[in-house]
This record gives sequence, C-alpha cells and structure tokens, in this order.
Amino acid sequence: MTLTEQELAEKAKGIRLFAFDLDGTLMRDDKSVSERTQNTIRELLARGIEAVPTTGRAWQGLPMPEIGMDDFHYLVAACGAIVRDLRTGEFFCRKTIDARTAADLLRTLMKPGISAYVCIDDEPGTRYGCAVNREEFNRVAAAFTPRNGYDGAEDIADRVERLGMGVLKVGINFIDPWREEDFLSLPANSGLTVNPAAVNNIEWDAFGVSKACGLEELAHHLGFGLEQVCTIGDSGNDVEMLEAAGLGIAMGNASDIARAAADFTLDLTNEQDGLADFVERFFLGK
Repeated sequence: MTLTEQELAEKAKGIRLFAFDLDGTLMRDDKSVSERTQNTIRELLARGIEAVPTTGRAWQGLPMPEIGMDDFHYLVAACGAIVRDLRTGEFFCRKTIDARTAADLLRTLMKPGISAYVCIDDEPGTRYGCAVNREEFNRVAAAFTPRNGYDGAEDIADRVERLGMGVLKVGINFIDPWREEDFLSLPANSGLTVNPAAVNNIEWDAFGVSKACGLEELAHHLGFGLEQVCTIGDSGNDVEMLEAAGLGIAMGNASDIARAAADFTLDLTNEQDGLADFVERFFLGK
C-alpha cells in the first residue's frame, strides 16, 4: 500500500511512538548523525512522542557516542530481542539463543567465503569473530567494514558452549559464490529467526524475535498498540516493523523488500537527512 501525502499527514496525527533504525536510516554512511537530525529528534521528544532507536545492534554501548545524543527513554536492540528502559536499566524483554544452539550454528557456518560473529549477552557486550582460518577471515573482511577482529575458528564455538551464557545473535558476512538463499533453509535454523540484515549479511536471533515484536512489547508497556507507532527503516530486518506499525516509512535508500513493506517511501536518503525531513514535514509542521 502506498499512501498519499494527505493520508500520511492524517495518520501521523495519532502517532505516539516513532521508532527508527540506526544504520542507513538515522545515521549517514560514515555513521555520523547530522545536527539537523539530532535537533529534529529532540523536538519530537519535547512534543511528547517517544523516539526509540530500533536496531539490529546489541544493546551494550547504546546509544552510541556517534549518535551525539542520549535523550532517549527506551531502546529496542538486537532486532527486538532486547527492549530496555534507558533511564532505569530495566529490561522489558530479553530473549537469547542458548549457548549450545549458537555453538552448533557456528560450527555449521565454518566454511570458506564466510566470516561469522557472535554477540554474547553479557555486560561488556563480548563479541567474537571467526572463520575457518585467519586468511579466510581477512579475505571476506576485505569486502566489508568488520566490527570485530579474528578470534579463532572452531574453538570459538567451543568457547561459546563452555561459557554457557545466552547469545544475542549469530551473524555472518559472505562473499561469492555464496548467496543469501543458501542460508535461509539450513537445518541449523530450526528454532531460530533468520534476518537478512544487509547485503551479504545474515543474522540469527532467538525464535520469534523481530523489531515488530519488540516494539509491540514496548507499546503495550506504554499503554497503546502498534497502530499508534510509526516506524522508519531501510533494510531486510526492518520489514516486519514496517508492515506491523500503524505507519511504516521506507528511506529513499531502502532495499526493495523494505520499500514493498512500507506505507510510503521517501525521496530522500540517509545521506540527505531523509528522516529529519520526514519528521519536520509530517510531525513538526515545518
């Protein structure tokens, strides 16, 4: 469904929570957030609309210093596995993959052309990077901007299993000849949620986890439903929240599947302050 701007403006009147993805949506490609966008979010909060970072990133260290603001009250992280009150530190939702399941998945993924990472649900946000060997890790990393270094190969799966702690997510970056569809029907996927996070990037979360479910949990806590939530995003792991929200907005740089899931697609991209322009026009009356 594609709304007209008039229909969009009408729907915006009933919104009480504005949920936004970080990478490719709030943030520019260099991971910065413009002053215009920061000011727009602050004004939205001042008008009583909850502005909620809703991201695939792990909860530890969020909001990130790069965002340039810590005014938020709530956070949805790890694709909805985590819903947290940032003022009190309370978790409304905390869903993890058990250590053995995560370890078995990691072992399945140890193949040439794949680099994997695993995020542990501990206070420091421990993150391990692994591949069949260091050379393969570096070969795959050359096509990406990795957030972790190389920590080993098969021993990382063993380490995760020995730790016995919940895992927020397991993810991979991959290069040719691998394709996204190669990973969507793995036997190891059983009991997990598979999220195409970005180009050549797949992540596995606990069963039933999605940004939509996380936002539904938060909205329920705040006393309203998803029909009073506006979401904005750009990629595959935003699809569920774009479809479920009362108002779903795709960025101008959004993937085809995100555009198809949204009620409206912006002309402007994350590099052009598309989010700020949308909020200014439809929520702030500028």
